[in-house]
Amino acid sequence: MARKKGDAANNKTTKKAAKRQPHNSVEGTKKESVPAVREDTVEVAAEIDTDTAVVEGVATDDDTPSKEKGNTKLKLLRLLELLQRESTQRKPLTTAQICQKLEKMGMHCERRTLYRDIKLLIDCGYDIGVITERNANLYYCRKAPELSFSELKILIDAAEAASFITEEQTEVLVKKLAALGGSRRSELTNGNLVHFNSHKHSNTEVYDAVSVVETAIQKKVRISFYYFDLDEHAQRVYRHDRKLYLVDPIILIHNHDNYYLRCYNPEHDEMRNYRIDRMEDVALTDTAMDAKADVSPEEIAKYTAQAFKMYSGETVEALLEFKDSLLDVIFDKFGESTPVVRKNDSTCIATVKVQASPPFWGWYFQFPDRMKICSPDWLVEECERWRGLRYEG
Repeated sequence: MARKKGDAANNKTTKKAAKRQPHNSVEGTKKESVPAVREDTVEVAAEIDTDTAVVEGVATDDDTPSKEKGNTKLKLLRLLELLQRESTQRKPLTTAQICQKLEKMGMHCERRTLYRDIKLLIDCGYDIGVITERNANLYYCRKAPELSFSELKILIDAAEAASFITEEQTEVLVKKLAALGGSRRSELTNGNLVHFNSHKHSNTEVYDAVSVVETAIQKKVRISFYYFDLDEHAQRVYRHDRKLYLVDPIILIHNHDNYYLRCYNPEHDEMRNYRIDRMEDVALTDTAMDAKADVSPEEIAKYTAQAFKMYSGETVEALLEFKDSLLDVIFDKFGESTPVVRKNDSTCIATVKVQASPPFWGWYFQFPDRMKICSPDWLVEECERWRGLRYEG
């Protein structure tokens, strides 16, 4: 028994001695038993956790916390959200305020990097203003002005009155506009006292057609589509046996509650107009538009300023003599900038530009005893011809 106790004591002494061995005596053993750490492992580890200055005994490049280094993109988003939410031109944020607010969000931010981050946001197209006061920069995000209640109401009424979009599209659009009204949302949609005598069209492709046309105008390429009319059953009847139309779009015009496409038709070598809600399967092509479709903005403005734009007919400057009770009719039709002079106590004369076409004559003969054409002479003769057709035929 005494020998066993002695052996046990010797074992304990040996273990204690082993623990007291100098560190350099096992250095070689450590190198052999611990596998070398691969460089790519260190990089991944450092990417995952750079909050510590040492990763498995390997120092990082600097002691910048990972809140800035590992989350740069997230920090930019937080910075943008902060400026959009809490800054205005009257109350811009200082560098110190921005850094403090970002720190509260868990984003480390330093003065030396904030200017660089804001410049990056500006370069990306965000409208951020910079004010310099006493050699210090203040920052704010320019916000688009909010629509007033009355402005939203007008837009909603316009959507409900527009006949070129369907009932379903109108309902969705009205809900989107009303959502901009915030707490007054229900007021915009309930109890509408304005009623419209408009008949909604059934073509659900109008949105897509408008988008394709606008893209084609920007890219200056030709578009294709099928064109149709409606029969007595309101069913589509395609023109020219469903022939594919190829045209070069110039501009979209809203007139008489419809959208029209003004374009160049290369097959007929002339400008033509097509109703958007009568176009089907509108698509872009790879063909560049003809040079004849490259109309100047001045020509487009001149064309759209004409009173009757959607029908063929020679454009002419005419003198209309009319009873002053029709002044509102003249201004509504030709615009409030129409030159008007008074002839006597009850009669005025206006100088207007019209297209001598059936729609013009249809409008003109609504006022047979209160309006007459004074010039040019050929238009006066044309008026008499149409009068004969109207009252004799």
